[in-house]
Amino acid sequence: MRTDRLSKPVKWALAGALLSVIAVAPAPAAPAGATQVDMKLILATDVSRSINNEEARIQREGIADAFANPDVIKSIQSGALGRIAIAMIDWSSPDLDRVVLDWTIVKDKASAIALSEKIRALPRTRGRRTSISSVLELGALLLESSDKDIVGTRRVIDVSGDGPNNDGNPLKEVHDQTVANGIIVNGLPIMDENANGYFPDLDKYYQGCVVGGRGSFVVVVKSFADFGAAMRHKLILEISQDEQQIKQALNELHAESPFKLTAVGDAPAQPQVLRPNTAFQGSCDLNGFGFGGF
Repeated sequence: MRTDRLSKPVKWALAGALLSVIAVAPAPAAPAGATQVDMKLILATDVSRSINNEEARIQREGIADAFANPDVIKSIQSGALGRIAIAMIDWSSPDLDRVVLDWTIVKDKASAIALSEKIRALPRTRGRRTSISSVLELGALLLESSDKDIVGTRRVIDVSGDGPNNDGNPLKEVHDQTVANGIIVNGLPIMDENANGYFPDLDKYYQGCVVGGRGSFVVVVKSFADFGAAMRHKLILEISQDEQQIKQALNELHAESPFKLTAVGDAPAQPQVLRPNTAFQGSCDLNGFGFGGF
């Protein structure tokens, strides 16, 4: 891990977290006085140059709407402890990654609505290129450095984005270290053919290079307009420990078919919930991809 490529939040967290990052272990036992939660979840949102202001707004509002949804709140309350901790990162290039929302406990409708309003009010962060490796580095450090205050039964980094890794450290080694430390990585690739940063086969790329860990999965979005519905269902799958609720969520995905192609005349595409593909043969680092180096 090259410290000269890390942003200020990473450098701040690195000193206190490096030793624990090296240890290969699941979430640690709770220190005295720490708050225990069912899950510590980092929502990592792409703000690279391929994301215009309208697309950034759609992502913000989609996440905010999801946390205000009764089914998401029900999922949160279905856990053994009935509470989760949420943080958010805006990511692009290593030097521009920012923690835009510090750890927030959600346990009921009131706290979920408060979080929703806080997310909706977050301004857009300036971004440049696409470094999935750097957001996994920052996310892992954010999870580790907060364990003295908040301990989660599960630790998850939820990466949404519209392109492959083209900046920062090599993705595979960062990905493997992240998963080895007991962190689950889920993915929400955005594959809007009408968007500026459209990248074919991004779903397969996320399967092979981004997601990992126990129970990890990919939810594919075919249009920015469907981002909110995808995030809502994704949160239900991530948060819920109730197998019946997970099955119900998957059934609703197929029944509602919120994912659709944007070209006029195309029939609605079936929603995709994909598992990791360990047989992926492509490169996880595509330096130089994109218009103007997105």
